[in-house]
Amino acid sequence: MDILRLAGVPGVGKSTVAWAVARQLTADGVRVGYVDIDQLGMCYPAPSEDPDRWDLKENALRRVARSFAAAGVERLVVSGVADPADPPRANGHPTVSLWLDADEATRRVRLAPRGWPQKQVDDVLAVGTAEAAAAHPAWARVATDGSAVEETVRIVLERPSPGSVATPAEFPRREPDVAGRIIWITGPRCAGASSVGWEIAAESWRAGQRTGFVDVAQLGFVWNVDRTVGLRNTTSLQRLFAGAGARTLVAVAPFETSPAAVRDAFPGSDIRFFRLDADDDTRRARALQGAAGTGPLLAGDDLIGASPQAVDDIVALGARQRQTPVRAGELLIGRAGMSASEVAEQVRAHLPD
Repeated sequence: MDILRLAGVPGVGKSTVAWAVARQLTADGVRVGYVDIDQLGMCYPAPSEDPDRWDLKENALRRVARSFAAAGVERLVVSGVADPADPPRANGHPTVSLWLDADEATRRVRLAPRGWPQKQVDDVLAVGTAEAAAAHPAWARVATDGSAVEETVRIVLERPSPGSVATPAEFPRREPDVAGRIIWITGPRCAGASSVGWEIAAESWRAGQRTGFVDVAQLGFVWNVDRTVGLRNTTSLQRLFAGAGARTLVAVAPFETSPAAVRDAFPGSDIRFFRLDADDDTRRARALQGAAGTGPLLAGDDLIGASPQAVDDIVALGARQRQTPVRAGELLIGRAGMSASEVAEQVRAHLPD
């Protein structure tokens, strides 16, 4: 497996280009994986010796890369920030490391959909300009301003592959299990598991309790392979975060991931399963918000820009998922008429001290 890494400052189009590259490689028949490195380092408060969590995220990338390789992935596409002062770090695989660039005007336009206050945008742009100017020369530069995404994808893919290393036939040997609590949040489509899980983690961060957060779906993007990696990558991050002092992991996960599979993956942990429930009207309202782009912008989100028919299909899928009987260990939490913070408070009320 080899790795294609796309870094750069906010607004240069890292995630957009990386996702488009992964989809093009998929169409070409390549066995592809994708991960955004920002999804690998959500553990706060940050360790004092690693305040920007650069080391944490790079260590996480090395761990998940092993799982992608063992699943049969030929090329892993990685997007996200990197320490501009350092050269690209070794990760155990041949890597093409590209730093995407765009001028301030272009980045300002691209940051607009995030809805940030003007001062925040100005600050991010200023810091980004300074970081881009100081980026280590070992990063190869690719300009994205003035080019359509398709053109940037073509330029990126024209870079010669560095070759690959032998792919192991089996997943890496399991590391020792770690103790600790896992708060597992799931539910039918558009029940709001992600927002509730984030609120639970954020409350711990505000209290100064080091806690990890993962979105299992964001750790499992593979195409043209028949093995899954999301749950295995979650176990890798739990161990990494525990080593950094996190006693709790908050995980938001697709409904299809069963409690039985989770228990098998984390035999040494205290796992608390919470299944959110929301009626069709509530979920449709959330789906329409997602289609309008008002929620978090996540890779692979099929709601962003979704047609009315696609929204109907997603709501219907959630309705079918709601009919599944409550599975062993799950606690059902209704959220009709409640905000994410109110539902999070209900979840916390069911946790032992």
